[in-house]
Amino acid sequence: MKRFLLKILIGNAVIGLLVAFIGCGSKVDLPKEPPDDVVKKFYSLLSQKGKGSSSAAYNMISTKYKNINEDAFRRWTEQYDPDTKIRIIESSISNKKDKRGDIVARVKIEFSTPSIFGGSFTSTSHTNLILDEKEKTWKIDFTAETIDEEAFKKQG
Repeated sequence: MKRFLLKILIGNAVIGLLVAFIGCGSKVDLPKEPPDDVVKKFYSLLSQKGKGSSSAAYNMISTKYKNINEDAFRRWTEQYDPDTKIRIIESSISNKKDKRGDIVARVKIEFSTPSIFGGSFTSTSHTNLILDEKEKTWKIDFTAETIDEEAFKKQG
């Protein structure tokens, strides 16, 4: 009986150590700059226009799944109205990796764009960011690789 209890005690201790070891190894160091600050900087650079600020914004996007040509990025973003104001509504970081193995941050933004009819047009959107573990930075998911299409369709 003592042997049996001893085996159970040792087995539980080994399992406990394995769980602790695996749990400690899965923690990820997050960048000092929070995702909402990265998003603010990205849209600020887009609003500045010009090749230098466009290049700086381009360097903030993730190329993990798609590598976009910088000229194409510039053409896509040149229509961004420099008078657009953004307000961060909320920001969250997933506490586990997604199905591709990424840590993803989601930033909800309110955009206020001047209207040609006077006043402004206000809308909300989300910008996802992918943690670049090598560079220890958040990268803008410009091609929406981390968006769950089915969940997005259900939202309306």
